[in-house]
Amino acid sequence: MAVVKKDYLDKILTYVDSPFKLMALIIMAVLAFMGFLIYKNHDLIIGTYKEQQRLPTLAENRLDDAVSYLFKYTQAEIVAVFKVDPMLGSRVLHRAYSRDGRNRKIEGIDVGLFSGNVDNNRDVVALMASEIPCSDYLRPQSEIGIWYMEQGVRFSCRISIPPDEHRFIGQMTVGWRERPTDLDYARTMLNISASMLSQSRK
Repeated sequence: MAVVKKDYLDKILTYVDSPFKLMALIIMAVLAFMGFLIYKNHDLIIGTYKEQQRLPTLAENRLDDAVSYLFKYTQAEIVAVFKVDPMLGSRVLHRAYSRDGRNRKIEGIDVGLFSGNVDNNRDVVALMASEIPCSDYLRPQSEIGIWYMEQGVRFSCRISIPPDEHRFIGQMTVGWRERPTDLDYARTMLNISASMLSQSRK
């Protein structure tokens, strides 16, 4: 067996007599390994794809309406809408609104789903359980949190889009200068707005 392996190794070393052939050999080895992984895990890959196809999408055409309701009926200072991919662990700021209008400069930033911040991670778990976590916001939990505080936010609530379990494709964060007088009403408006932003795939 050792002699056979040595023969193969000698043949390979004889073939690889230039950097180009070495690069070609490495590429072929990587492609072969990827093909093997796909073959061995094709059921998992297909299952994941089908699950992704069942998830709803963000209703882009209703974003402005949903956000305007929150500003009008809850007197919020900011509304941030994120696109979430739990499988990749990403959370990208899709839209950022303050009372002064939309802030495009910070849109597109991926703050990640889980982080080294305990408060953030606790809230994410609550969102996955279709809860609406609300709390004082006294220090930034991420890069976007700095913007929240610059707008005067000292209390915030988060809700998943859509607001039900196992279909976490987005997140809406709403912030105020102080805790709303009627927090239950604010949560109800958050629920309505988050429901507006979810649409089924056709």
